[in-house]
Amino acid sequence: MMKTLSYFFIAVLVSAFFVSCKTTQTSEKADRFAAADANHDGKLSQAEATNYFVAAMFAGADTNHDGKLTWEEWNVPGSGRSKKKFDAADTNKDAVVTLPEAEAYARKVGLYNKEFREADTNHDGYLTREEVKAYYASKAGPAR
Repeated sequence: MMKTLSYFFIAVLVSAFFVSCKTTQTSEKADRFAAADANHDGKLSQAEATNYFVAAMFAGADTNHDGKLTWEEWNVPGSGRSKKKFDAADTNKDAVVTLPEAEAYARKVGLYNKEFREADTNHDGYLTREEVKAYYASKAGPAR
């Protein structure tokens, strides 16, 4: 059950990202693909995509907005997150997880790897805007 809820939460975030990539607005604020493209090369690496999603989850969990997640902030009921995973992410063992620690942990455990591989239809290790749109359409259907 907890694993299913965790996958559901990931699917919601991925869907929100892909929906936003369909925008016709040109501002970077409204263009999440451009925001995720940290090196501005027009494509997303696995690390860029992972970091983008982790940053979004981190911001939502950091309830006091101090740039650190405590166990209480990390431990969302039903998320499947365990104290063991929290401790693994807290690499400097200071009882909080920072965004860089969360990003490193997500890459280490392969968060979003499956979705990334599915979206990378030409298997070049990067996602183009077109691949992201196609992936979204395959999961959510055409835009209404």
